[in-house]
Amino acid sequence: MRRSRSRRALRVTALSSATLVMLGLGAAYTAGYSGVGEVPEPDFSDGGAVSSAAAADQYVTGTSTGFVKDPDARYTRQSVITTPRGLNYVSYARTYKNLPVFVGGDVVVVTDAKGTVKGGTAGAEVEVATTPKVTAAKAKKVSLLIHPGDVAGEPKLGVIAGDGKDRLVWEVVIESRPGAEASRAHAYVDARTGEYAGSWDEITGGTGQGHYGGQVTIGTTTGSGGFEMRDPSRGGMRVLNDRTGQVLTDADDKWGNGTGSDPTTGGVDTQYAGGVMWDMLKTKFNRNGIDGKGGTASMFVGLAEVNAFYSCAGTGDANRDQTKYGRTSDGARQVNSVDVVAHELGHGVFCHTPGGSRGTTNETGGLNEATGDIFGTLAEHFAANPNDPADYLVGEEVNLSGRGPIRNMHTPSAVGDPNCWSSSIPTTEVHSAAGPLNHWFYLAAEGSAPAGKPASATCNGSRVTGIGLWPAGEIFYHALLRKTSGWTYTKARKATLDAARELHPNSCTEFNVVKAAWDAVSVPSQGDPTCTVTAPQPVPSATTPSPSAPASPSTAPSPSAPGTSAPAPSAPNPTATAVQTVDIDAAALRADINEFARIAQANNGNRAHGSAGYKASLDYLKQRLDVAGYTTRVQQFTHAGKTGYNLIADLPGRGDPNRVVMLGAHLDSVTQGAGVNDNASGSAGILEVALAYAASGANGDKGIRFGWWGAEEAGLVGSKAYVSSLATGERAKITGYLNFDMIGSPNPGYFVYGDDTRGTAIAAALKAGFAAEGIEPDSTDIKGRSDHASFKAAGIPTGGTASLSLAPAMTAAEAAKWDGEAGKPYDPCYHSSCDGAGNVDHDALDAHTDVAAYAAWALTGVKAPAEPTSTRVENPADFAIKDRSAIESPITVQRSGQAPATLKVDVDIRHGFRGDLEIDVIAPDGTAYRIKKSSRFDSADDVKVGQTVDASAEQAAGTWKLRVRDLYSGDTGTLNSWALTF
Repeated sequence: MRRSRSRRALRVTALSSATLVMLGLGAAYTAGYSGVGEVPEPDFSDGGAVSSAAAADQYVTGTSTGFVKDPDARYTRQSVITTPRGLNYVSYARTYKNLPVFVGGDVVVVTDAKGTVKGGTAGAEVEVATTPKVTAAKAKKVSLLIHPGDVAGEPKLGVIAGDGKDRLVWEVVIESRPGAEASRAHAYVDARTGEYAGSWDEITGGTGQGHYGGQVTIGTTTGSGGFEMRDPSRGGMRVLNDRTGQVLTDADDKWGNGTGSDPTTGGVDTQYAGGVMWDMLKTKFNRNGIDGKGGTASMFVGLAEVNAFYSCAGTGDANRDQTKYGRTSDGARQVNSVDVVAHELGHGVFCHTPGGSRGTTNETGGLNEATGDIFGTLAEHFAANPNDPADYLVGEEVNLSGRGPIRNMHTPSAVGDPNCWSSSIPTTEVHSAAGPLNHWFYLAAEGSAPAGKPASATCNGSRVTGIGLWPAGEIFYHALLRKTSGWTYTKARKATLDAARELHPNSCTEFNVVKAAWDAVSVPSQGDPTCTVTAPQPVPSATTPSPSAPASPSTAPSPSAPGTSAPAPSAPNPTATAVQTVDIDAAALRADINEFARIAQANNGNRAHGSAGYKASLDYLKQRLDVAGYTTRVQQFTHAGKTGYNLIADLPGRGDPNRVVMLGAHLDSVTQGAGVNDNASGSAGILEVALAYAASGANGDKGIRFGWWGAEEAGLVGSKAYVSSLATGERAKITGYLNFDMIGSPNPGYFVYGDDTRGTAIAAALKAGFAAEGIEPDSTDIKGRSDHASFKAAGIPTGGTASLSLAPAMTAAEAAKWDGEAGKPYDPCYHSSCDGAGNVDHDALDAHTDVAAYAAWALTGVKAPAEPTSTRVENPADFAIKDRSAIESPITVQRSGQAPATLKVDVDIRHGFRGDLEIDVIAPDGTAYRIKKSSRFDSADDVKVGQTVDASAEQAAGTWKLRVRDLYSGDTGTLNSWALTF
């Protein structure tokens, strides 16, 4: 089996002092080496955080990297955020002539998980006099005229930058007085002229019976004499009484009475909504808490105001933040429905992503307010609570002032907010200034005329087709991760376009919808990126025999790896000509198998129809698919007096929805056991194919659909219910159905279904997939004993694979061909209690799943890049070579097939004593090829070499690195450039 290349964890990593780089002093290098002994290897572990930090440091501080540097600036790295889509975000604060740049000076660099810089956002070069003419005392007086209150601390001198309006300013922090609306404003006064220059505000506006959520489960813990409303599983999330400052307590862990004005009921609603927000961030975006580091704000109920607000302490630690919830104008209800609580916590996400909440106009504040609305909407949809149906209205259940919702995302003007952006937005009240972004999000997610949902008139009269709620949410979340201070609508537009392009490198569908939605709300373009992809070539229809379907022995770039773009050097991606070979992550399959086994163990040992174990299995799949951008729906049916469920997943915007290839597997087990081989194996296999297809950006001629069936063990009940529910026209859209049942038997075979004459093309694609794995399969007729029979009976072409036939044991010929055990059953635990986590051959499961992926790509019409002719790719960035240190310079290659036996490596290094240097080329799999060894007798200057190495054992695609180690003291130098020629 091939190596795993998938990574799906998200972390915000605090880097150790050994890997922090002194910035503003030249190129980045791995610091912290001792003066004697061996030079350590560079550390590129930690989920890509360290390699991303090193590459970003080099990009910001090095020369010839494409980053426009301010000669009077110094940059300090603030955070490294890694994401499950392989895009990492490294943020920096800036000083100008040793003064802080309060607004407009921060930088975000975007890399992939291997450390290849893909782009970023940065403030403009600063040029301003740094000697104040206005005193700090006068700055206080000017600020207090605009923001009545009490000055906290002493004014600080610094700079606000951007749009050619750089200013030396005093920053004055003013806190509101008791009885006034809560505020902690950061006001800026021009330190040369005394003019007010703008501001921003830190404060933006167990089981229990809740008023909005009904009977819900909340996180509590035992306290002195009873229970506390504190959730240890969600970062210690807690609810406090605003009047007493104490955590809510209860004697029996049965909280609230459901009435709108009861403080404890308000606590239930708040803790429930906070838990929904926490779980949604984790499940959908792999974000750990509000700040990404496991922290969340303290939540207070009982505020004696018709309001709710969030106070961000600005420390980087959300545990020091507070959010408070008041009452409605009539006093009948508290302001803590799911969308309102998640809205306030969404301000926390805005504060704890790069750039924070800092700005000088209401435009940044408006984007902050709309961010809260977007997270509130996402959380409401995630909760799926029938007591509060999901919609695109904010606060409709609360009815704050007796006039219904406080904001309307599909029609902002319905509540008095602007539908369209205009030049007056920077001076519009912040809640109203949210209107255009809310409108954009609805259009991007649902479109202008979605079926069954409110129409949304566009500002330019265009028609927009949405990409779905969760894909739009993911794009917006990644835009937040590249946010800088002083965010504006034009910057948000560019950030979302960059995010769409990077999240979907092989598709322009999402990019074009995001762009059309911005145009539809009149936000002007300012340096928009462009999107181009190579058009896929057609493959034979699943209804047309294709015995010549090619089997490609070469391995193309991993479908889960994002594409690359400037400024990182990379080889060109040539025109597609062959079916792509896909490698599914074996470790991910193993994790899925273990999770299904755990679910069964926790639910009476099985995942049978109508059981809690089956429902938990379905929920696990649905959450994974929703995060990946699929449109999922659960179909209910009844059998033997129990409710059953099918799960259907479509990937919007990929291929022709009127011509669909479908992959399916049954999800249920028998009651006797966990059903790991039968059929967690097939369910896990097509789940990972679905996730890989979405992550790759694959976009063939046809659409793709996945199905997981209930009650198969009772007679194909679920798949029959699905097929019978389809109208004739809908059935005709399915050009082929591929079934995967028991694909990990412990004594595994490798079989392709051969019982459907209409499925010739499907069988050919599956056999080609096995050929790509180096496996010779056999055909088998399983006589309609799995879910493909339901589709075959409806005239839909079918096929599939299995790791067993209907024979009682493996034959001698099969054992010789597949290295099996003759005379023994393929699966001795079939339909028994021993079909648990140990009853699976993981190599066989990986192979069958790779074959499923190959067929999915082939039959939908996705093609692999063609092998190019000789290609040279160079990294011209300068890297400083320090005494007794090591550097690595990356080159990302997008080229299928093997590297050549005569891979040419050109190296140009300036150095005072070349004998100090040991030079290696590191292949994507970590194999090192020596270019030059060190020698104290090699006393010449510089290294200029063109050398060939035999790299034919390596895949060409991936990130190659030149590693230069200086083993001695006394001489330093610079790596000027290096290149590879394939």
